[in-house]
Amino acid sequence: MSKQCLDVQQMQHLQEMGLDTSNASMYWISYNGISVSIPSNFHLPTSNNDYVICDAYTLQDVLDALPKCVSKDGCTWAASLYIDFENDRIAYGNTDRYGFEVYHEIMIEKDLIDAAYSMLCWAIENKFVETNKNE
Repeated sequence: MSKQCLDVQQMQHLQEMGLDTSNASMYWISYNGISVSIPSNFHLPTSNNDYVICDAYTLQDVLDALPKCVSKDGCTWAASLYIDFENDRIAYGNTDRYGFEVYHEIMIEKDLIDAAYSMLCWAIENKFVETNKNE
């Protein structure tokens, strides 16, 4: 079974980078050392302070957070986001009649969600995604 959502450490890293993750579709719930992911619309009792809640992004959440295109330094063309299963990569690039020019790519090692997470970190670091740190 493939990974369904980012893990707690990945989510904490995104939050440390300044990304608002309050729109996450899932939560990580930890109780007595056991962690499970649940949908964000799941109602939890408010009287129990024994569990810890952390936002959890699904693949769709990560894709929604990624910019649909990025502008290359000094160029007028925009690189679009591509998921290229033939070459096992997620990439920003531009397609023209001569082929695909890659601006930045992340190889898909195991799960697409981890490659998309790495791409989101790159986009945040390069200020293609608004965060509370670059406001």
